[in-house]
Amino acid sequence: MNKGIRRVKGWRRPLSLAMLGLLIMLLAVSLGSVAPQSASAHASLVQSEPVSGSKLPQSPPEIKITFNEELDSGLYYIKVYDNSGKEVTSNKAHMNVQGNGIALGLPKLNDGVYLISYHVISADGHPVGGSYPFTVGNPPESDELTSSPALHNHDHGSGPLTTKGLLQYASRGLWFLTLLVLTGWVLWLRMPGAQGLQSKGELSAWTQNLQRGHLVALLLLIFTHIEDLLGGGGVEELWQLISATSIGISWVLLLALSLVGFLLVGRRLWLDVVWAIALLAAKSFSGHAASFSPKWLTIGLDFVHLAASACWAGGLVLLFVLWRKKDDKLGDYMRSFSRMAFISIVVLTVSGVLSVLLFLPNLHYLLYTTWGKLLLMKVGVVVLVAVVGFVIRLFLRKGSIQQTHIWVKLDLSLMVVIVALVGLITYMAPIPSNQPFTWHQMGEKVHVSVDISPKVPGTNTFDVSVWLPKNLGKPKQVLMILHNQDDETISPISVPLEPYVDSVQLQVEGYGTDLAKYDYKGQGAYLPFRGNWQVEMRVMDSDDNETVYTREFIVY
Repeated sequence: MNKGIRRVKGWRRPLSLAMLGLLIMLLAVSLGSVAPQSASAHASLVQSEPVSGSKLPQSPPEIKITFNEELDSGLYYIKVYDNSGKEVTSNKAHMNVQGNGIALGLPKLNDGVYLISYHVISADGHPVGGSYPFTVGNPPESDELTSSPALHNHDHGSGPLTTKGLLQYASRGLWFLTLLVLTGWVLWLRMPGAQGLQSKGELSAWTQNLQRGHLVALLLLIFTHIEDLLGGGGVEELWQLISATSIGISWVLLLALSLVGFLLVGRRLWLDVVWAIALLAAKSFSGHAASFSPKWLTIGLDFVHLAASACWAGGLVLLFVLWRKKDDKLGDYMRSFSRMAFISIVVLTVSGVLSVLLFLPNLHYLLYTTWGKLLLMKVGVVVLVAVVGFVIRLFLRKGSIQQTHIWVKLDLSLMVVIVALVGLITYMAPIPSNQPFTWHQMGEKVHVSVDISPKVPGTNTFDVSVWLPKNLGKPKQVLMILHNQDDETISPISVPLEPYVDSVQLQVEGYGTDLAKYDYKGQGAYLPFRGNWQVEMRVMDSDDNETVYTREFIVY
């Protein structure tokens, strides 16, 4: 066996942790073409009172911001600024009973233009914030919002992907890699297939270096994300973040376990196992799994998925180290690792499929988001890992250990690719956000605008504007009909529209003042469930000429 091992070539230069980190950063940059052009906020705004840009006749009693999913109750705020950049109230926002919205009571506001700025953390630990104006009464035109640091828009759900964003993706990938490798390494050294390895000096040095690498990666992760989570807050918000939010508490636990690990790891078998499990559990309680129900199942599946990933990643790195040092136990270890790797792939597949089924209402959603497309890429890489593992097992059965080195190196490379993909996936929303539906259709004579807000199952507001030549007068009939595209047995739904006077009299560009604008509004639960829909607008003028426009949209 030793002679066969000495003939192995290609492992003279170890793939260091620094090189792994560099590879992940390069992969994150190269995957920029498939990464989102903005940081995908996981809780998306579905309703605000007052709405953005609204003009109110009098001061509203409160501000309400509602999202599409549960929020973390530890850190959130709403601030309202006047045109001089000063906050109009020192009141604190409170969360609604459902846990998916926040509200702020207001004093009586004078006529003027005001700015609402909000910040929340979604249940999966991602910051969401934004700002928008509204008007009370009839302020003078010169009464505009001044440029002030306090009015800085901190919407973390939009904007181009920046260097900061790339660093965040890379830091998540690097930390995820070190977490899996470290916990898997520690568990493997305590498994029957690796008996006698724990006491070897070089492996102990590797354990300490992996611990150091994980600690540095964790600090880098916190450093690159803490500003967004605070949302511009100070010391008070920092304490709230680390003591009252799921993501903050998770960070504190991870840091504490990382530091304690330097004292505990390697002393007792049961201590090593408990420590590794605790580290993986601390990660499981923050992330996508924390924002879906039932939580005991989603978080449990996430933990199982992490544990299987750790056994594969940590065992693979240990295999590399043993091969590099030509350890006489390599053959026995490779056979143990091959069996465990096969079990890990099976567990990863089952837990991953079950998690996706819990996250998504329909598997078609995988094609709607970058999260889904990257997940499909990850599945493809996992399939390659399974093929590589099968080839390695064939060589082991033939006793040709020296012929597996190329395949093991390929396995290592695929592991880095998977971790890079995970670094991207963990900061994206599995379900797309329901942005308000806005549609403007230009025609030869008839022009139509439609706004549906919020575009979610439940009660919605439907705003319709119709432009007609002035000589035709008021439309004889304006109909809005909603068609469900997923089930032909569902009859079309008519939305009753009532005329109203809109204070904003927009002109259609290129038509001067020859057109008259007529406004209609409807409200009710006319979008009862998710799926593909089509809105049909039918406008009949005074000469009984009917114009029909249609537009398809998706309610997530």
